[in-house]
Amino acid sequence: MPLIQSSDLILGCVAAFLCGSIPFGLLLVKLAGKGDVRAHGSGNIGATNVSRVGGKGLGILTLLLDIGKGFLPVFLARRADLPVDAQAALALCASAGHIFTPWLNFKGGKGVATALGAALAFRAMAVLPSLGAFILLLAVFRYVSLGSIVGALLLPVSMGWVHETVHSANWFGVQIQASLREQDPWQATFFWVLIALVVVAKHHENITRLLKGTESPLWGAKKGEPRG
Repeated sequence: MPLIQSSDLILGCVAAFLCGSIPFGLLLVKLAGKGDVRAHGSGNIGATNVSRVGGKGLGILTLLLDIGKGFLPVFLARRADLPVDAQAALALCASAGHIFTPWLNFKGGKGVATALGAALAFRAMAVLPSLGAFILLLAVFRYVSLGSIVGALLLPVSMGWVHETVHSANWFGVQIQASLREQDPWQATFFWVLIALVVVAKHHENITRLLKGTESPLWGAKKGEPRG
């Protein structure tokens, strides 16, 4: 893989942060004439709260757009054949842009969907353990927050697994391909650990409610309960 200049990486990180900082949930709810999503429910700008305030359609659209803004920077980095640690750095910046969006006084969402999008672009198959845990926990306990927390914690583990890379070589006019098992550099895994820790930290209120038994499930929530 070609080396990347530090100035190029900085510019890429800034672009990824700005891409991640677009508050789609807030914009969609306002455009729908339903006010400020931050004034309702949990006050979060993510898909879960948007669906509660603006309906399932807006919630699904917000989810897809939030995934997309994490996916795009890492996808472009892969297309440019940047090193995996640079790709992981862009994933962290896109997630941080959503969580600490400068357009909302650095108060954004919880970063789950944006981190998911970045992970899908980075190594889609490695997302399966996190996605499976999320779906299972949501189906059993109905708590989006619980599935998100466990899924985030699993992400750096699955991303750090040894993976196979196909290398090509031309020997005397004959094209040869070999599949080699490689380990990501520690910097890449470190960035995924940071993403997981920040996402979990943003769920601190949900963790408190889960421990107290007052967290509201995605469906069947009782009126007046605090929402996740």
